[in-house]
Amino acid sequence: MVDDARANENTILQLEHKTGETFADFLERLGVDEDDVGDCFLNGKLVKPSDEIPDDVRIGLFPFNMRLLCGGQHLKGHGYTQSDVDVDYY
Repeated sequence: MVDDARANENTILQLEHKTGETFADFLERLGVDEDDVGDCFLNGKLVKPSDEIPDDVRIGLFPFNMRLLCGGQHLKGHGYTQSDVDVDYY
């Protein structure tokens, strides 16, 4: 997605904010299928497809088959869990 990006460096794609855009809409704008992404984040918090993307936010996209450290349990089940977020156990 980012021209001249390399696997060993930070890759940042800056896009224009669209008011009212959900995370699912954002993926569609990028041409990314929802089934191809795993746990993704808005400013470090798990995001659902229906979540609206606020302005000036950092979005972390990860492929479906990329596991979080410790299965992401520190985010999903140890005090920081957002109970309304679906957890994908793959």
